[in-house]
Amino acid sequence: MTDQPSGRRVHRIEELAQNVPPTRDLWLAISAAIEAEPRQGVVGAPAHTAARRSRWIPAAGMAAAVALVTLGVFLGRVFAPVATAPVAQNPGMADVIPAALRDANYRKERDALLVEVQNRLNAMPVAERDKVASSLATLRRSIGEIEAALGRDPANALLQELLVNSCQEEMRALTAVRDSGSQET
Repeated sequence: MTDQPSGRRVHRIEELAQNVPPTRDLWLAISAAIEAEPRQGVVGAPAHTAARRSRWIPAAGMAAAVALVTLGVFLGRVFAPVATAPVAQNPGMADVIPAALRDANYRKERDALLVEVQNRLNAMPVAERDKVASSLATLRRSIGEIEAALGRDPANALLQELLVNSCQEEMRALTAVRDSGSQET
């Protein structure tokens, strides 16, 4: 608790004075400090030159970032380990596919889900069945292409993550198809 100038103690915020004018005007000191600051850019240069120059700074930063990424990709390709086993010699792709996707429980659940989805597809109207089957075929084709790319570059973490994400998307799509008839009944 603070003491007020009158000497009495303040116990609640409502007891404080509402309007207290400042003891001096601070604007004169602020204005003088602003006027004393040196101008941005070259002395004697027009203000629009400094503004134009400041617009190029983000573009130059982006160009530098692109150059660094390009250099990193180039160095990664030059110094990356070479895959010793082609896809044809490794049909199971066990050393390429991430462990989560090689898990026996995952494969068992996926196979059971595929059976349920096939039963659900058989019960759908032809037009709807064709659309869903086409979407699922696109997902499977994408997964196959990613697996083939991983066979050529098994150490590529981006491809591994893409494969996991694609397989998860396939599972979400299969689950949605399986559950699509449950709301209608």
